[in-house]
Amino acid sequence: MINVAVIGAGLSGLVVARELTDDHRVTVFEKSRGVGGRMATRYANGFEFDHGAQFFTARTTNFRLYLQRLIDRGIVATWYASFAELERDEIVTQRDWDDDYPHYVGVPRMNEIGKHLAADLDVCRNTTVGKLERESGGWCLSDSGGADLGRFDWVVLTMPAAQTAALAPAGSRLREHCNSARMRACFALMLGFDAPLPLPWQAALIRGANISWVSVNSSKPGRPEPFTLVVHSTNAFADANIDSNLDALAAQLLAETGEVLGENVDTAKFCRLQRWRYANADNHEGADFFVDETAQLAACGDWFNRGRVEAAFTSGFGLAQKLKFGSLR
Repeated sequence: MINVAVIGAGLSGLVVARELTDDHRVTVFEKSRGVGGRMATRYANGFEFDHGAQFFTARTTNFRLYLQRLIDRGIVATWYASFAELERDEIVTQRDWDDDYPHYVGVPRMNEIGKHLAADLDVCRNTTVGKLERESGGWCLSDSGGADLGRFDWVVLTMPAAQTAALAPAGSRLREHCNSARMRACFALMLGFDAPLPLPWQAALIRGANISWVSVNSSKPGRPEPFTLVVHSTNAFADANIDSNLDALAAQLLAETGEVLGENVDTAKFCRLQRWRYANADNHEGADFFVDETAQLAACGDWFNRGRVEAAFTSGFGLAQKLKFGSLR
């Protein structure tokens, strides 16, 4: 049986692991305590926030079929939000999301999808892979402290491009491929309130401001009652301020949110800012994944085809099929 190490338990990594685990020995290494990557949920002071991916759509047949199983099990549901587009503080268009073009979320929170996919997999959490060494036709992995993590026939890297490049062997084709990708940052402002704000919509795309998105997170299906907002900065603002003080940035984005909404958001009982250093990816030409059969090294992730949930699935699923019916046979 072939031993496969999958590094990263975001959607791409979990899809690869699940597709390979029936016929191969698969171990997933994840540096965080949770799984699902940016399909994440934060719990704090009685509030819940999907502070990473807000929703996702399904355009391809493979993703629709994969999602249907999750929908049937109650893990994914359609979010029938009232959606608006704003030019700073002015609504320019508004419509309801419906079944003609569904917008999906995890239920009862976004991280439920990762938890479901990780169930029954061998996932080593809180484990940062620090080094890969090729020896006698296999790979030896060690953690960030130098401790041995085992020997594997194949390694699949599923982290963001910059992190994949840092771990990929020097001079490898994979490192060169990673260096051609550009990922963008984002800040997520999480606001919890005792009482709802009188907003005329539940999700909004915003232009002409340093914030690009506001959603009433508590309006999603299955969420608890306390009124919560998730506000995303623009990529440009985050790229320019990625290492700035989070408290100062939170105050700045809070003030701008109040101006855009026309509401006093200083009444929030909870306010916290999350830094996503690798949140989105620019359009990237080429294949949806990477395979080096000679080195027995592969990579996938949403950055291969713009940083979206469906792109993460497409990359991971495509790689898994390539390995199952080709490279690992």
